[in-house]
Amino acid sequence: MSKIIFFISIMLLNSYLTEEAKLFMTNISGIQITKTLKAGENMGPNSAEQENLMFLGTREVEAATKSKMLYKTRSHRYLIDNQKHKEFDARKRWPQCKTIGEVYNEGNALLSWAYAHAGAFADRMCIATNGSYNQLLSTEELISCSGLTACSNGWLCNHTVVWDYFKTHGLVSGGKYNTNDGCQPSRIPPICNMPTKINNRTCDKYCYGNDTISYNHDHVKVSHYYNIRYNDIQNEVQTYGPVTVMFSLYDDFFLYKNGVYAQTENSKWLRYQYAKLIGWGVENGVDYWLLVNTWGNECGQNGLFKIKRGTNECAIEQFVYAGEPKIK
Repeated sequence: MSKIIFFISIMLLNSYLTEEAKLFMTNISGIQITKTLKAGENMGPNSAEQENLMFLGTREVEAATKSKMLYKTRSHRYLIDNQKHKEFDARKRWPQCKTIGEVYNEGNALLSWAYAHAGAFADRMCIATNGSYNQLLSTEELISCSGLTACSNGWLCNHTVVWDYFKTHGLVSGGKYNTNDGCQPSRIPPICNMPTKINNRTCDKYCYGNDTISYNHDHVKVSHYYNIRYNDIQNEVQTYGPVTVMFSLYDDFFLYKNGVYAQTENSKWLRYQYAKLIGWGVENGVDYWLLVNTWGNECGQNGLFKIKRGTNECAIEQFVYAGEPKIK
């Protein structure tokens, strides 16, 4: 009898989640551009069924049987500063952590997943150590050694695999392209004419940037990682630091220069993009999230952009992840 009740409950849950997913898709479609948005020239179809499946996956439908990923519960540290600030910028909150404002340029290599995750991890290392660890982490090692790649539409099939790599393997330090900063600085030029098979790279296990650094001892890790619900995003960021997000990229986003972005009605869906969320605010009455993109300083507002907050614009509030650094 108990088994029958269990299976009936599962069927009802699936039905409920499916309807909620349909409602979600209805609510985010056809959103008009915000009054604050200004377009300009920058350098340099997905089915509803696919969107619904992706949405249901973030609801942890399989959490009881397959997924080890958990939503973060309320942290006791949230109570220290329980107020959600009207405006917040992690660069101002932790000015000693220069990595927070660093902007990568992925060219056309679909590497936003690597730059956004390594960037947020570096920021959190700096914050957790009160600035004693204050350097970029190696996107080169992440791209060349993890075996992770983005699909043709730009997203990782499992959003937790990068943070799991940070937990099991860790990352060495490493600056941007054409520098000797850290153990393994980037070897990928930020250009649009990228070589083919960019992910078929050699995994080097030594420091070629600053060769005085010990490769084996330079790795830093996270102790655990988690998904963050919408209501906890602000508390999480203002307490622990930037988080990684994924959002749907539409063609009108390439015209964004400043103001608050919202998808225009006739814009075309292109792929998914990862970014680092560092704050929020209000502009001309419109609530927004503040994010660091991976298209270089020429795009948007010196490499940053604002997107409408509170409406799950382009699914920006649906795929939010972070981890807690493991301090030695």
